[in-house]
Amino acid sequence: MLIYVAIVFCGVLILVHKHYNYNLSPLFGGITFILLILFGAINYQQYNRLPPPETNGLMAATVLETPQEKTNSYKSVLLIHSVKTEDTLIGTREKVLVYFEKNDDIKQLKPGSQIIFEQTPESIENRGNPYEFDYKSYLEKKHIFRQVYLKSGNWKLTGYVNNTPLLWAETIRDKLLKIYHEQEIGTKETEILSALTLGYKRDLDRETKRVFSSAGAMHVLAVSGLHVGIVFFAFSICFGFLQKQRFGRFLYVMLSISLLWCFAFITGLSPSVLRACTMFSLIIIAGNINRRANIYNTLAASTFLLLLVNPNNLFEVGFQLSYMAVFGIVYLQPRIAGLWTVKNKAGLFFWNLISVSIAAQIATFPLSAYYFNQFPTYFLLSNIVVIPAAMLLIPLGMGLLAFSKIPLLASSIAFAVKWIIKIVYFLLFSIDSFPHSTPDVVLHTPELLFVLALLFSIFLFLNSRRVFYIKSALSFAVLLAVFILFSGYKQINRHEIIVLNAQESVTCFITGNRMYAISADTLSPDDYIYSSVQDIKRQKRLTKLVFLTSDSTFNDNFLFLDKGLAVFEGKTVLLNPAHMTLTNTISPNLIINLSGNYISQSVSEDCCLITYYPSRKKVTSGVKQHILSEQGAFVSSW
Repeated sequence: MLIYVAIVFCGVLILVHKHYNYNLSPLFGGITFILLILFGAINYQQYNRLPPPETNGLMAATVLETPQEKTNSYKSVLLIHSVKTEDTLIGTREKVLVYFEKNDDIKQLKPGSQIIFEQTPESIENRGNPYEFDYKSYLEKKHIFRQVYLKSGNWKLTGYVNNTPLLWAETIRDKLLKIYHEQEIGTKETEILSALTLGYKRDLDRETKRVFSSAGAMHVLAVSGLHVGIVFFAFSICFGFLQKQRFGRFLYVMLSISLLWCFAFITGLSPSVLRACTMFSLIIIAGNINRRANIYNTLAASTFLLLLVNPNNLFEVGFQLSYMAVFGIVYLQPRIAGLWTVKNKAGLFFWNLISVSIAAQIATFPLSAYYFNQFPTYFLLSNIVVIPAAMLLIPLGMGLLAFSKIPLLASSIAFAVKWIIKIVYFLLFSIDSFPHSTPDVVLHTPELLFVLALLFSIFLFLNSRRVFYIKSALSFAVLLAVFILFSGYKQINRHEIIVLNAQESVTCFITGNRMYAISADTLSPDDYIYSSVQDIKRQKRLTKLVFLTSDSTFNDNFLFLDKGLAVFEGKTVLLNPAHMTLTNTISPNLIINLSGNYISQSVSEDCCLITYYPSRKKVTSGVKQHILSEQGAFVSSW
């Protein structure tokens, strides 16, 4: 359908061009703009075509990533390229998520290794808990729709190895990571250095991620324009002399662009590094053909090229944050830096660093609050620490790779790298321990739009100085405040019961600005379900959270709990039916029985039975049933 609409608009554009005059220029521009949108939509549809129908049989697949060790398995990604049925060999190209049972054979798997197996992959489904990360959609954007668990005897290496540029890059990165591990600079230090220089974040432990994220320094561990800029700066110092001659300029362009894109491939081709490499490539070419580069045109051109190749980049958080940060730096940093004149070189360096940090933080704040629900209060202190450190660690890390075969030089570099990372981590850990280091800042979709419109109005005012834009900014600020107040008012007068989709019973009772989370056993902060409870508290902007166990006794103005029986705002909930006998005086509205063994006691037809799997026993006629594993979390509000 879109193709036919595009053809019609192309015909109209040709007619307008044939009879073109100055008065038709707005029409010509408008039609061209619509055509670009249509072509983008067509490209998106073609790129996201569903895979061929599922076919069962003997599957041959290529390992795309080095298997990553998890608690009970090894995780990787496979590309299935053929399926053999009874008498037919079917060609296909489908990526699937794979989990291997732990055994010694996993060490033989490398990027490009080919395996065969018969286990049928299953569709990937979310748990269906409120406000959880949409993992299914995230993987679908990467063209991964199914997953499979392979036990030790269910797969076999064929001995064949596939080679593509991406697999070659993954293999090269594995060899470089091995060099880092051989230097014995420490487990945590190796993980941080690998993320900083090679974009390898799979081994980062949860605590390291939390410290960097809370301190506002996580962007340093994601290879981006900062890293590409440092690599290009180091290359320019070493080979800048080539630009003095005509042939040398050509060689300089070819070598620098090749180096940047090799770096992009080895670091995993993340959206932020793709953006940086595309922009640097355009700037290098423009500079060496004596064309003045307009940074906004370069930014737009790189966006267009990357979305042309992969339209799903538009929905990548890293892609969005990367472009917002660059736009903020380009647009706001000169204005912020101009507020104070610093003549001292050292002072000017740090003032420019501070102004860049403030500009990037302002531009990325709406998306950061929307996706991550937190604000790093001390981001300025963190950036003053991590950015100069990154400017040292990236060249030192590259030097460590280059001179690893020279023992004395390698050990000296490794010693310096080790202590720089130790000092940086200690400082970030200290910053994270400051009071209110990461307050919760939650923006829902309407609020995000209001904040973006507010910022856009301010940007327009800074550019034109028109009072109209100040009025529009104030209007959006008022609308934002009204929306937040209205949402808060609705929450105060709302009561909810949420039974989370988990094999261990966890029930949340919400009234006003408080929540009670009742579980069978005490929840650990490392548990997935604990994070789900915290997500609900954060998204609903609740101020009080009380954790209880179902066998405890508790009583306040809102909740009564006594050994598995809960009474909450007029609703009676049976949390532990195995240890409770129903009587005529106890008529529960909700029975949570995750074992699936329906209790043989009479209940009213208004009652709802919640199980994890379908009940193995017959349910009384008229009693509603909710199956968590099939229907997701149970939510009741009034």
